Amino acid sequence: MKQNVATSLKQFSESSIGLSRPIKKHGILVCCLASSETGCPVHLGICTLESSFCLVEANAVLPLVRVLREPDTGACEASLDALLTLIDGKQLQSGSKVLAEANAIGPIIKLLSSSFATLQEKALNALERIFRLVEFKQNYGKSAQMPLVDITQRGPSGMKSVAAKVLAHLDVLQEQSSYF
Repeated sequence: MKQNVATSLKQFSESSIGLSRPIKKHGILVCCLASSETGCPVHLGICTLESSFCLVEANAVLPLVRVLREPDTGACEASLDALLTLIDGKQLQSGSKVLAEANAIGPIIKLLSSSFATLQEKALNALERIFRLVEFKQNYGKSAQMPLVDITQRGPSGMKSVAAKVLAHLDVLQEQSSYF
């Protein structure tokens, strides 16, 4: 059931960016007055549960993060997929911040050590994007180093180069490494 719910939330969340309404600017003194509407921290517009299917507005982020810690790999993968919609495209900075506030980055790093290749690969690809941002690289990079090194040494060949790329983001490997 958790897997089905997370899959549905992912599908709804994928449309949130296009359904979020821009924040309206009022009058000519916009720069001097605070906006009466506050925007979604991810979509930077007005999200409602009914109109934009936003995970933040639905208060679904924390429950999805909790599922990342569960042994059910199907539910875990579906939850990860749903959470990763928050860092799609231009939302990387704002979505990463929401994930960090929900304490999701630590569990994503732990998925690097999963015995399930699909979970490992999705976590790896997510961290490759998140660690492009200096703040997250500094705050979480050290805890990801050992699992990343392990993937570069023992992981499937397709994941080795991505893990090496993440290690390069973390300044552990040089960009000219033989892993690339």
